[in-house]
Amino acid sequence: MNAERAGYLDVEAVRDDDHAPAPATTLVRLLALLPRHWSCTEAIGPDWIRLRIALAAPSDEATARGAVRATLSDPALRGWSLRG
Repeated sequence: MNAERAGYLDVEAVRDDDHAPAPATTLVRLLALLPRHWSCTEAIGPDWIRLRIALAAPSDEATARGAVRATLSDPALRGWSLRG
């Protein structure tokens, strides 16, 4: 991404199922499935994952949120969902 970013989108996934994979494992799987050109930072807790995704334009927010939501539907990420 270039230096003229439009801002950031913070998204948080939460574990809905105690049998779902651990946050660290889920984070690795999630990042592997998201677009490789995205610039983001991450944080994890006992039952949550937070991504801060750099946006190229304000209009990218809905697209990015939709992509994360779609990625969480992958069977490898079963038991996790997007908060909000």
